[in-house]
Amino acid sequence: MTEPMYLVIARGTDAAQKLKHWANSNRVKHTIQGNRLGLLDDHSLTKFQMTWPHSWDTVTVWDSWNKRHINNA
Repeated sequence: MTEPMYLVIARGTDAAQKLKHWANSNRVKHTIQGNRLGLLDDHSLTKFQMTWPHSWDTVTVWDSWNKRHINNA
């Protein structure tokens, strides 16, 4: 299995369902485990940032390669 470049962590009661729905609708290279969406390339992250329809207040993006959070604002 490939290590994700970016890890999107969503919080909230239906966070896992929102991530699954987004991933299925946008057809990006990903892994998913509960409320954690692993994005496998830069294109997938850009698509996520451009198309995520829910609040950014409940989402954290971790850059696995640079070992830092990515600010969404």
